[in-house]
Amino acid sequence: MSSYSSSGSESAAAAGLVMLLMVIYFAVVFAIVGVLYMGIFTKAGRPAWAAFVPIYNSIKVMEIAGRPWYWLLLSFIPFAGIYFSIVALHDLSKSFGKDAGYTVGLVLLPVVFVPMLSYGSAPYLGPAAGRQFVPYPQGYPQGYAPAYPQGYGEQPPAQQPPAQQFPGQPFPGQQPPSQNPNGQQYR
Repeated sequence: MSSYSSSGSESAAAAGLVMLLMVIYFAVVFAIVGVLYMGIFTKAGRPAWAAFVPIYNSIKVMEIAGRPWYWLLLSFIPFAGIYFSIVALHDLSKSFGKDAGYTVGLVLLPVVFVPMLSYGSAPYLGPAAGRQFVPYPQGYPQGYAPAYPQGYGEQPPAQQPPAQQFPGQPFPGQQPPSQNPNGQQYR
């Protein structure tokens, strides 16, 4: 006779126990991640409960960083998703006034750097992704400067301030300095 049991009830019970342990494990991990991101959400003015909703929290993190929601989908592309995720984390750190070194920390040690970002003293400055691709400030005139005719080897005329007639005298068109009651002049 064989020592193997042909009954499936023992293997079903083992599989059920493994599934239950996996569900408990993922629930605990997701609760910890929600608590870590809850500080980021409250600093950014988002509801704290949004940190605990599975896909919605990732969409809101992209929104806090200033990236569109479909960047979450782009992060699932093999190999290219690594780039999109790192850029989104960089924008998240810049949204809180941190630099590229902090982004390296978010990528390599998120368990340490996310709570520092969430519950530290860094204020939320607004979405960083919207601020970085502005080529010119608003109202800056775009176009070319008027051409200046210049010959070969010829220097443009120098602009010099008008000369004073006597030292201490005002320039032409300038008001003379007022005098103090004791005779000294104000400048």
